Amino acid sequence: MLCTRYGPVVVGWDGARTHIAPAACSRWADLETFVFSIELDNVDRRLLYLLSVPRGSVTTYKLYAEVVGTSPRHVGRLMASNPLPVVLPCHRVVRSDLSLGGYTGGVEVKKALLAYEGALCGGEPCRVARPRPVSDVYSAVLQSLGIHKY
Repeated sequence: MLCTRYGPVVVGWDGARTHIAPAACSRWADLETFVFSIELDNVDRRLLYLLSVPRGSVTTYKLYAEVVGTSPRHVGRLMASNPLPVVLPCHRVVRSDLSLGGYTGGVEVKKALLAYEGALCGGEPCRVARPRPVSDVYSAVLQSLGIHKY
């Protein structure tokens, strides 16, 4: 498994999906190399809207649902099925009351990721963004993860 570190977590790529805190890593890469090792072409296009929610901000299940044309409950299921957590930052989606909601890696990991990205003020999300389409997916991933080379 190819692994990298993103703030408070280790992320692994097994060739099909990313894993938070994988049990073992066979190779390590810097974040940029890791991103370019991941296949993004077969991802549900509705998940790509996650890339438009900037570091330091969150969006809500309701706002996300409005943008992709579904219900907030369906957005919750969509986020739970995200094959690329952290890379496609589903941790940035919270409830309308700004409570964190669930997360694949656990709510404490979600909170740690949001804190690392500067999205929490006094322990609560404080900046809300409306998702939008992205055109250049790999550039959007790099920017979303704080790599501003492109």
